[in-house]
Amino acid sequence: IIFWILFFFSSFAASAQLRGFTDKDLKGLAGKWTGTMVYTGEKEQVTFKSILDINDLKDSLVFNYIHVGPDAKMDTVKYAMRIYDEGNMLQFDSSEYYIMAVRRKGVRLVVIAEREGVDISRSADFQITLTIGPGYLNIVKGIRYGDMTEYFIRYRSVFTKL
Repeated sequence: IIFWILFFFSSFAASAQLRGFTDKDLKGLAGKWTGTMVYTGEKEQVTFKSILDINDLKDSLVFNYIHVGPDAKMDTVKYAMRIYDEGNMLQFDSSEYYIMAVRRKGVRLVVIAEREGVDISRSADFQITLTIGPGYLNIVKGIRYGDMTEYFIRYRSVFTKL
């Protein structure tokens, strides 16, 4: 009987931890955001002031970024975010990712998604970590090359809702 009690509680805990990432989780993201993006290149790290306008298109979100670098040069980027394949896939950053983990900690949601690709002519694994909470959005893009065991951070964006 102890085995069944332990099995029941471990199954319950696992299902609570693996509850999928859905469109409902994205509804609070629409609106205007402000923050910074720190980009790490091969030889330098650059901090950009960023404005993000997220538009809800019912089946997806459109992210409209304006990044202003230390040289006051403005760069605009636009792409969609969409969840599909029963919550197993994420289109984000102009790429398709497999959703690897969804963690809910109170009002905070952490989503980790991964894909394979190429970075600077090298095969690489890419990882996006989204941390969504009331009034904040953090996006971290990590990269791992074949000869590495850990991801390094290519960019980190931290936004607060206006």
